[in-house]
Amino acid sequence: MTPRKKFRFGERQETPATSDTPLALTPEDEANLNAYVGKIKETVAILRKEITAIKNGELEVVSNVFEEKSKVLKWLELRTPLVEPFLNHEIALKLNIKRHLADLKKNIEEDGAMLSRMAVAARTILREVERINNRNGLADIYGKSGQKVSGMSGGKMRIDREF
Repeated sequence: MTPRKKFRFGERQETPATSDTPLALTPEDEANLNAYVGKIKETVAILRKEITAIKNGELEVVSNVFEEKSKVLKWLELRTPLVEPFLNHEIALKLNIKRHLADLKKNIEEDGAMLSRMAVAARTILREVERINNRNGLADIYGKSGQKVSGMSGGKMRIDREF
């Protein structure tokens, strides 16, 4: 017969938490809190790097940082339920987790706004290029190299008739 699994929340039942006493903090919980703060700092550093690069016109950094940023944000998302019950615990207060979270939120909002403006600008440029290409009906007459497209290539053929 397999032994009964032991869960951390089962350990907490031995020392029940009331509204007056906070949840008991295990060494693993404390390690989670420390790792969480470290990952928040890492995420803020990545966001600041991206924001600075965008402001300096180094837009290639956005694609270079994307995967790294996605990984740390996913890590934070998955670890948040482990940390959330302890946000008002003495250790969390010493680590200033709430201040770090507020800083993270501010940087995420700034980065999101900049990326949103970049997306709007890219769509505007794309529309303008399409409008220029389609102006005066030249889209099917000339190819990309500037050479006339022959009528046999399957493109639209227009016939002008005068009466």
